[in-house]
Amino acid sequence: MKFIKYFLLIIGGAMFLAACAGSATATEPAVSAEPAAYAPTIFDVKNDAQAKQTRLDDERPNIIFILTDDQPYETVQFMPTVRDVLMKNGVTFENGFVTTPLCCPSRVSVLTGEYVHNHEVFTDRMPLGGAQKFDDSASIATWMSDAGYRTAYYGKYLNDYDMLTPLGVVPPGWDEWGVFLGRNLTDDDEGSSSYFTDYSLSENGTVVEYTGDKSIFSADMVTQKAVDFIEASKDEPFFMSLGYYNPHSPYKWADRHDEQFRANSALTSVPYRNPSFMEEDRSDKPLYLQELNSISVEKIDITYKQILRSLLAVDDGVASILNALDKTGLSDKTVIVFLSDNGLTIGDHGFGLTKNCPYESCIRVPFIVYAPGMFDPRTETKFAANIDLAPTFADLAGEPTPDSVDGVSLLPLLLDPAAAWRDDLLFEHWPTEEGIGSKIPEFYAVRNSEWKYVEYSTGEKELYDLKNDPYELQNAAGLSEYAEIQAQLQKRLNELKAE
Repeated sequence: MKFIKYFLLIIGGAMFLAACAGSATATEPAVSAEPAAYAPTIFDVKNDAQAKQTRLDDERPNIIFILTDDQPYETVQFMPTVRDVLMKNGVTFENGFVTTPLCCPSRVSVLTGEYVHNHEVFTDRMPLGGAQKFDDSASIATWMSDAGYRTAYYGKYLNDYDMLTPLGVVPPGWDEWGVFLGRNLTDDDEGSSSYFTDYSLSENGTVVEYTGDKSIFSADMVTQKAVDFIEASKDEPFFMSLGYYNPHSPYKWADRHDEQFRANSALTSVPYRNPSFMEEDRSDKPLYLQELNSISVEKIDITYKQILRSLLAVDDGVASILNALDKTGLSDKTVIVFLSDNGLTIGDHGFGLTKNCPYESCIRVPFIVYAPGMFDPRTETKFAANIDLAPTFADLAGEPTPDSVDGVSLLPLLLDPAAAWRDDLLFEHWPTEEGIGSKIPEFYAVRNSEWKYVEYSTGEKELYDLKNDPYELQNAAGLSEYAEIQAQLQKRLNELKAE
């Protein structure tokens, strides 16, 4: 079909550029975030008039980006549609990461393709973070709009979005906008259902209240808007971003899932456990972790099942979206990307339910690219990160990205598992205004396929041999037998921080 031919043209160019970069050093990806110089009638679409003339014949893929909130990596196995359709028929990144494990900074990295130290939205709230800190004049929304795509955002946007003026303002680049307003949840909140069954939306700049009817679960609202948008956009390329609140605390779920993951139910789960669960000897860990007050195992087990229950509404949403694509004939012309904005500890290392940390449970997230007929289904072990999504989306649209982008397009790797690729990633964190994140010092970390090295602003350090100690139980920092590798990683960390 025309789409496959067009797709092969642009990815062929991307692979050619990757091959030409074969002389790159082992620590830098031998790929380009720039689109290939093919199909100029598509790539040269730079204004609305030209875009309208080409849309009927436009064979570029539609893109749907699905973002969950605080989803632990392993929980996708309890989402039937995600597991049996997206993962089975897509590319699942076993090493999919967020470079800063906190909602707002991570989301801005998705929108810009930049590390947090470059976009400078450090936390969820002012003065260091939140929506007010984000310069939204240039983002994936404006790039996709410039490329002639119809754009939409539904669900959760950025923390403190409702502090922007005027209330409900629509950021540049978005054609359709249905974003939640209301109090932002923190790690310490006892919780409010206002983001789940009583809520307000900015609908294209107009504040609309959905209160009093608890049957309109917020995840279902996001899904319905997504389905409506798909049906209204079948004749033009579109980019749609969906931000589900689930499974963020207070871990609410749709009424129809009330009996799931309970004793004697059709769908049950065993308690989450890995070797780092409720780690007792934390004497080699940083002081903040040694002083941590652990929550009860019983509470962790209850909360874990609540998280799984909450995610079922998202899974239902994925099923509805797939059905809408099938009905509109867009299934083979649409790329779906599934991601969480950060991971979450479930008792790991003695934490309760925490993000913000440098450990795998915080930085590693579900990361799936589903595109039937475009990419061979597989589990990919090479590194992918949230900073790679903006350049990937732009690459699929044939739109160049600015030099400020730190990530790289995943397109060459999606097409060729043997593509030259990066060997490591930078991770970073700044203390938050409240909650457990306020107790974790500023840190920078570098991770490659075998090692992780962390430096804290307190002078504390961590070093883990991930090949032999994947659960990060034995901190090797400062041990003489690891001095050489620690020095190498420290040098590489400084290089990444300077980028």
